[in-house]
Amino acid sequence: MIEQDIDKPTHEIQAHEAAREMAVFPLPLFILPDGIQRLRIFEARYLSMVVEAGERGGFVIARYDSNLAFNVPKWGTRVEIIDFHSDEGGILVVDVKGLNLVDLQTMRYRDDRLLLADSHYRPFWSVATVEPGLSDMGRLLEKLFEKNAALANLYPNPKFENLDWVCARLLEILPLSLNEKEKFIEPSMFDSLKVFLHTFIFGNENIN
Repeated sequence: MIEQDIDKPTHEIQAHEAAREMAVFPLPLFILPDGIQRLRIFEARYLSMVVEAGERGGFVIARYDSNLAFNVPKWGTRVEIIDFHSDEGGILVVDVKGLNLVDLQTMRYRDDRLLLADSHYRPFWSVATVEPGLSDMGRLLEKLFEKNAALANLYPNPKFENLDWVCARLLEILPLSLNEKEKFIEPSMFDSLKVFLHTFIFGNENIN
């Protein structure tokens, strides 16, 4: 297991952080800051990406879309590797955690067809206060974790009392299109997301 600071607010990266060249992994999944995903890596270019992740400061997961240039939008989520192992078939299994959103510029392919881009810090939600105690959505997510061991095992220290963390995890796992989920990543959209999720799940807008 790779050691990590579980209390570190991983998405609070300085906005003035310099752009850096990063590998981009196009995938049909949605991950936000503090989200955790388990990936299976077998293509040579992505094995190289994993090997180089430490010196590059991680890599970027971006939504796969065959209709877009380079098959990704111009944003993604910078992730760090927090654990890895090989499965029974010898495939590399990597657990990654979202750090912060990034804008992607000057995309290009390396000789091995690994996609590279200049990544720039992208602001995420501005949450002024976090309501104390478990909300309805926090209790719901806690129950989902109890019923889904594979999901719960990814999060040894869940934050069910933090509504922003809860909303991010619900947005990641709910059966919505990636395009629909993407509408809520702007810094000003957290309040709208709270109302949307509560209406989608409970059928009303009364959040408590």
